[in-house]
Amino acid sequence: MQPGARIRGRLRGRVIELDEPIDGIEEGEVEVDVRPAQSATPRSADVLEVIASLPEGSRTKADIDQRLAEDRSGWAGRG
Repeated sequence: MQPGARIRGRLRGRVIELDEPIDGIEEGEVEVDVRPAQSATPRSADVLEVIASLPEGSRTKADIDQRLAEDRSGWAGRG
């Protein structure tokens, strides 16, 4: 297996700027695989963004109030 290095950097147009020097590899031709860097702490989705992205519901306030009233009527004698 050939020696290699994994070094983070930034891609600006067609230029890659490395964050640190490359050690252990002789000067000459190299192969470069480029992919987005994975963050150490992935960003989770904002709950409000997720809610805003959901399709609008079709139930009316009256439908919801009626269902709640029906559910609550079965609560008698509990507790």
